[in-house]
Amino acid sequence: MPERFGDILALVMSALAVGYMVYEIDRRRRKLHDLWDVLDGEDALLTERLEDMVVSGELQPYTGATLA
Repeated sequence: MPERFGDILALVMSALAVGYMVYEIDRRRRKLHDLWDVLDGEDALLTERLEDMVVSGELQPYTGATLA
């Protein structure tokens, strides 16, 4: 019985360790995302399309604003 209990305990501890690592990686990724305000896939596609529109002349820069 002790061998079986030890195997179960090792399995549970391994699962907890992997779960903690996944949690920690996700937490750090979210922290960096918030810190650097990284564009995700959809935002990057929209930004690329807007830049293409400016280059092609479809979209003109707004000139009515003044910088304070």
